[in-house]
Amino acid sequence: MRHPDWQIRIITTIQAATERPFCWGENDCCLFVADVCLAACDKDPAAQYRGRYTTEIGAKRVLAKTHGSIEAALDALFVRVPIAMAQRGDALVFDGPNGITAGVMWAGQVWAMTEQGARPIPDQVPLIAWRVE
Repeated sequence: MRHPDWQIRIITTIQAATERPFCWGENDCCLFVADVCLAACDKDPAAQYRGRYTTEIGAKRVLAKTHGSIEAALDALFVRVPIAMAQRGDALVFDGPNGITAGVMWAGQVWAMTEQGARPIPDQVPLIAWRVE
């Protein structure tokens, strides 16, 4: 279940992520989504990953050994919903420049980490969405 003030919590989380550049193991696509999930409902899809990697290769190794994929990590805590039913604060994945990328739905847009911090990603269509609650 989402917190009664989930919208304010998510706005605060997204705002903080917009001010921090991308950094593997600190402020990357999966941790951004996990932080939004924590803000919304106290469920952390990255609990088993935090502090275990500092590079892209390290992230891929830990993911391969733990859940196997971003999708499986999100499946472990959340229920998939049709893309058309994705709402504010829901987790999603899309095909980014470096492959499958985690993001969140907010204000009718896909938000994800960029080199400059969290930003809306124009023209991205989610491949899978999860109801975060």
